[in-house]
Amino acid sequence: MGLVIFYGIFQLPKRIMIRISLSEEEKSALSRLRRGQKSNIAERAHYVLLSDTGNSVSEIAKHLSRNGHTIRLWLKRYLEEGIAGLKTKKQPGRPAKKAPAIESHVQELLTKSPQDYGYQEAGWQINILRDWFAKQGINACDNTIVKSLNKLGYVYKRFSKTLPENAPTPAQKKARISEIVGKINKHSATDIEIMFVDESHFSNQPYVNRGWFKCGEKK
Repeated sequence: MGLVIFYGIFQLPKRIMIRISLSEEEKSALSRLRRGQKSNIAERAHYVLLSDTGNSVSEIAKHLSRNGHTIRLWLKRYLEEGIAGLKTKKQPGRPAKKAPAIESHVQELLTKSPQDYGYQEAGWQINILRDWFAKQGINACDNTIVKSLNKLGYVYKRFSKTLPENAPTPAQKKARISEIVGKINKHSATDIEIMFVDESHFSNQPYVNRGWFKCGEKK
């Protein structure tokens, strides 16, 4: 069987040249974008401005040391969508599952004190929230919890420094200490060193904790 050779002329498809002609308003918008943004979108705006001055895709690619396919992509995106087309579009991912679950609990959870749930702290901290959610089978990182709190309008701040109405005055505290010391010394023949301590430090001005509260709410 002999070898048959076919001769023919094959023509590769030509690429359509992209030429962009901008109005003065469009030039101004792209120039502001180029000057004001230190990101990829500023460079893409530069591609469009260079195309408007008569530069071809290959010339722009050579001038900026970029791939011609990249230049062509963003010029086409601009022609189709304008400046919005120069923005990087987020790739669709899996729908969030933890955040909605966290948000569904937070509203009720933060209306109560952590002490109502067996914790010692007076205010909700991220580590306490993370531990509580873990016990519910929701293992979330700190960042996910913070984002959910911020989305629902919660902020991290100090408790109000105003003491409760039933809080003892400094004079009452000193009098009570003297009473306790007097009782101990009455039943001891030698001097005894006495120390007082509680979870908020022992002082007339108690330590002020922080916690997550609804914006504008005081605790």
